[in-house]
Amino acid sequence: MLKRIILPKILLWCASLAGFALSLVSYLKVCSLSCSEVANYRIFGLDFGVFGIAYFTSLLVALSIRAKHKWANWLVMLLLFSSAGAETRFIWIQKFEIGQWCPVCLVIASMVFTACISLIWDLFQTNSISGEHSMTSKLNSILSIITFFILGLGVAFIGVNETEASGLNLSLGKQNSHTTVNFVSDWFCPACIKMEAQIEKIYPSVSKNVKVRFVDYPIHKETIAFTPYNLSFLVHEKAKYMELRKALSALTRRTLKPTDSDVQNAIAPLGVKLRPLDYFEVLEGMQSDLQIYKGFGVKATPSVVINNSKSKKVKILVGKQISLGSINDAIGEVAR
Repeated sequence: MLKRIILPKILLWCASLAGFALSLVSYLKVCSLSCSEVANYRIFGLDFGVFGIAYFTSLLVALSIRAKHKWANWLVMLLLFSSAGAETRFIWIQKFEIGQWCPVCLVIASMVFTACISLIWDLFQTNSISGEHSMTSKLNSILSIITFFILGLGVAFIGVNETEASGLNLSLGKQNSHTTVNFVSDWFCPACIKMEAQIEKIYPSVSKNVKVRFVDYPIHKETIAFTPYNLSFLVHEKAKYMELRKALSALTRRTLKPTDSDVQNAIAPLGVKLRPLDYFEVLEGMQSDLQIYKGFGVKATPSVVINNSKSKKVKILVGKQISLGSINDAIGEVAR
């Protein structure tokens, strides 16, 4: 009997703790490529990971005090069943608007629904034991659950909107294009170094029509030391990015571990002052790069990944396949 009473409470706590942990995973972008499209969405301007951490923290606090305060039971009900309504909206977005599933988001949703079922089990079992199992009491509980669910669904319809895929806008070129051309390279890859001059010629034409990303794939571990500076230029110096990229490339021939001072001296002739990103911004940028080269299955550098967010089509060019003509053909192919 005791096990039957405790079991729903254990499930409720486990589901809530798992949801909190997965929200941290979502915030840190430790996820697959399929999560990247979901990352285009915000709820009232907040990243889903941030919102999830705040939500599950509130839920865990409410759970911890519900034994002492009756009103906390209603707060737990409000939090859980309104969240179930919101998660229904998020699942709809993945199915019918994005067209692909985010595994982390789905598991978070399953934890919310598991917690809801556990709470219903716990509430009705507690009422039954205490003798509070009248038809009126059950109807009040059912009406409250339905009301909270509809409330959460409505809030999600109002508050969830598509925005820039990342807090950092790392893309260049035509920002409203569905097509992105991702140049994937390593700062110390000999073939990539030879390809740089050709990329400089290709970029102006391509960037007029589509979004462009320059992605660091650290085949050589030394590349990681240059990635924070590359990310900073992509964020803060879009207009001069290609010139800054050339300066940074030249610096790789002089040092393997650049300092801020080294980089500032290298870009000073361009009239640019280095604006370093903070640790979390660098982490976010590196995770974004990881989602591209790992998510699309890039095996070598230099590579160019051309993808269209609307058609979901992808084309990958490697090494000698890379040219202005082949990139333009790929842009047309993925857009169809």
